[in-house]
Amino acid sequence: MEQNIEVNGRELNFATTYDGDSQYNVQVRSGEKVVTMFKIAADEENDVFTAALAHVKADIEMGNLKI
Repeated sequence: MEQNIEVNGRELNFATTYDGDSQYNVQVRSGEKVVTMFKIAADEENDVFTAALAHVKADIEMGNLKI
C-alpha cells in the first residue's frame, strides 16, 4: 500500500509491505529519494500509516531525520 502524506510542508510517499506477525516494512520517499525505512507493528492495515506518520514526526522532532 502507498499513501502520500504532507509532513512539515513537504509531500512524502509512505509505502508499506506486510512482513508477517503484524509487522509492516515502511519506506518513506521524497520524490525518488528514500528518506528512511523502518518497521511498524500494527493490528490492522489502516493503522500503519497513522503509526508511520507518528514515527517520522518523532524522528524529525528528535533531530534523527531531516527533510
